[in-house]
Amino acid sequence: MNSKYIPFLKFKMNEVYALNYLDDELKVNLSVFFDLPNELPSKSHNDGIDSFSPEELLEFKTDTLKKKIEAQKKYLNTKLNFLDEIFIDNYDIDPLVKIDGKTYNYQSIIDEFAPLGMIPVCGVDDRVQEHLDCVLASAKAGMFLKDKVAIRLTESAFEDYEFIEYDFEDCVAKLESTFEKIILIFDLRVVEDIERSSKQVIDFLDNLDLGKFERIIVSGSTIPKVITQLIETKKNKVVERKEVSVFKKLKEQNIQFDFGDYTCVSPETSFLDIYIETIQSYMTGKIFYPYDHYFYVTRSGKTRGLRVPFKPLLDEIVHKHFYRKKDYSFGDKYIHEKQPTGLSVTSSTILKPNINLHVTYMLRDFSI
Repeated sequence: MNSKYIPFLKFKMNEVYALNYLDDELKVNLSVFFDLPNELPSKSHNDGIDSFSPEELLEFKTDTLKKKIEAQKKYLNTKLNFLDEIFIDNYDIDPLVKIDGKTYNYQSIIDEFAPLGMIPVCGVDDRVQEHLDCVLASAKAGMFLKDKVAIRLTESAFEDYEFIEYDFEDCVAKLESTFEKIILIFDLRVVEDIERSSKQVIDFLDNLDLGKFERIIVSGSTIPKVITQLIETKKNKVVERKEVSVFKKLKEQNIQFDFGDYTCVSPETSFLDIYIETIQSYMTGKIFYPYDHYFYVTRSGKTRGLRVPFKPLLDEIVHKHFYRKKDYSFGDKYIHEKQPTGLSVTSSTILKPNINLHVTYMLRDFSI
C-alpha cells in the first residue's frame, strides 16, 4: 500500500519551524493539516485577576485569533511556502468568536487563507450550520485555489453510520456539486480502544460509495490530554502507538488510506486553572521518540529550580538502540548537541526539535 503521511498540527510557531527545518527532500509534495489553536487567558496574582467573565473570555479569544491569523499568513508566505496541500480547520475555535463582530469565524479564516491555497474542512454532527454554508458560498465565489474540500469526522459522527446517514449524505451531495474532489478524514483523536475505533471506521466505510472520495485519511494519537494518564514523573516507558495499531487493522482489510498523527502533542489541549506566577511549579519535562510502531517517552520531575532538568532525558535518548543519531534530522541533531550539558533545553525549546524528528521519521522510514 502506497500511503502518504500527513501531520496534524496546531498552527503555532514551534510547529511551523519544525516543518521549516525538515530536509529539503522531505518537503516535496508535503501535505499538512493545521488546527487553529484555541487560547485562554492566564490568571495573575500580580494583576489581581482570578477569573474572567464570558464577555472577557470571548474578547480575549477574538483578539488572539486575529493576531494568530496575521502571524500565520506570514508563516505561509515565508516559512511554509513549500507546502503542497494545506488543510486549515477551526475545530478548536469557539463558534461565538467573530473577528469583525458579525461574521462566523471560519468565513474570516477563508477570506485570509484561501488566497494562500488552503483546503477547507467541513464536518458533520459537531459543526454549526454556518460552517458548511460559508464553505459552499466561498467555493461558488471562486475563492479557493484548489478544487478540493475535506470532510472531517470524529467519533461522534463515525461511531454509528445510520444515526448520521442523512446529514452525512446531504453534506457529501452539496460538496460534490461544488467541488471536484472530496477528501474524507477519520479523526480518531486520542485512541482508547483499538478494536472499537477500527471497527467503527471499517463499518462506516462499508456503507459508502468510495468512488465519491479522492482519498481517505485516518489520523489519531496515543497521547492523552493529561500526560499523567500516560506516564508518571521521573519515569520512562515504551508505548504502543494505538493509532498505528488501527492503521494495521485497516490495512488487513485492504482499505486504501493515507495516515496522519498529532506528532508528540495531544489532540486535546489542556489548560491548567492556575495562576501564571505559579505555573512553573507544575511544569515537568518530557521527550517522545518514535520508532517502529512505538514511541519511547521519558518524563522528568518538576523543572522549577533545576539548572538542566532535561539532561537525564537527553542522556536516555542518545544511549538507546533506536536513537537515529545527529545526521538523521534537525531534531536528532538538537538532542545530540544539547545532551553533553543539557543547557538551555526547556519544555518550550524541546518541542520544535521533537516535532521535527517525529515528522522526519514518519516521512522517511515509517511503514505500516
